Amino acid sequence: MTVIKIGLIGAGWMGRAHAAAFENATRIFGAEPATLKIVAVADVNEAAAKGFAERFGVERHTSDWKSIVNDPEIDVIDITTPNDAHPEIALAAIAAGKHVYCEKPMANTAAEARAMHEAAKEAGVVTLVGFNYLCSPIQAYARQLIENGDLGEIFHFRGTFDNDYMVDESFPFTWRTDAAAAGKAGALGDMASHVLSLAHYLVGEVTEVSGARQILHAKRRDEKGAERTVENDDLAHFICRFKNGASGYLEASRIGTGRKLYLSYEIQGTKGALFFDQERMNELNLYRQTDDPAERGYKRVLVAPQHPDYAAFFGLQGNPLGYNDLKIIEARRLIESVVSGKSWVADFEFGYTVDRVVEAVLVSADEGRWVKTEEIA
Repeated sequence: MTVIKIGLIGAGWMGRAHAAAFENATRIFGAEPATLKIVAVADVNEAAAKGFAERFGVERHTSDWKSIVNDPEIDVIDITTPNDAHPEIALAAIAAGKHVYCEKPMANTAAEARAMHEAAKEAGVVTLVGFNYLCSPIQAYARQLIENGDLGEIFHFRGTFDNDYMVDESFPFTWRTDAAAAGKAGALGDMASHVLSLAHYLVGEVTEVSGARQILHAKRRDEKGAERTVENDDLAHFICRFKNGASGYLEASRIGTGRKLYLSYEIQGTKGALFFDQERMNELNLYRQTDDPAERGYKRVLVAPQHPDYAAFFGLQGNPLGYNDLKIIEARRLIESVVSGKSWVADFEFGYTVDRVVEAVLVSADEGRWVKTEEIA
């Protein structure tokens, strides 16, 4: 049995989600062609690293991530830190010949993301970005429908990601509202990047944008009670054009009152349409223009064994998958990529194209004009 050895950097909740996915990937999909094992964990908070190591049975913990990157026994560096640390760790890992699994967004600037992509391409290492919503069996089915021509020519994409966790002004200032850690793009970088990942996965690359941003509560208090200025957007929205000629409207908000995980899209084509809502993640609504006019309307399709990866979990249609199951499938993509030496769809090049659109929206909002993504980085 081949064991892919992981060095995990970042012992927070996302690190725990990755660790659980690594363990369960073998239980769900089996031990072939390889299994994943975390052999070392690093975190700036050594107590957090120690607690993580004890909980998941990891052999070694440290506050020095460089010692893990330079460990010759480790195959993959898994990065689950705040955004600002991603580039330095990833570039060091690539220089050490490691494969890299990095949470989204890849970086706080398109230039950093491009450097990561080009370094990985030059080194020939496998990369994977944590756009876990792409790993849903229902999204693989949606992609198949589009590629097979069931929807005809795609001419419009409308996508949103709304959550209301910051609508309350008493919600504290955190690293996510700090531009140094999270970047200038708040909801735009953190949440719209997921919408963009779906848009790029299903429709194609965005090439031009015109956008705007909004901050609801300009001041928030940090954990010590000090008043701080919010340094990035609570809400962002933009219209766009795709490489294939389709138009689009994308929006993301961390102040979307009443919404919890409303990551949704509608895709319209000449022969049909799709509607999806992550709050009902095991369903896809499919409309066919070719149906009898007396019966036209959206049909609810429940996730089923005929959809990629679902049968590994359940043999019957309609049993619901959850967020952590998407991470299990993502772990499976990591295994397949490392063993084959070929990155999956959501590699560093894919992540760079997403970050480039995010930065184009920033420029558009600042300068009040349409911005082509080719202008960025």
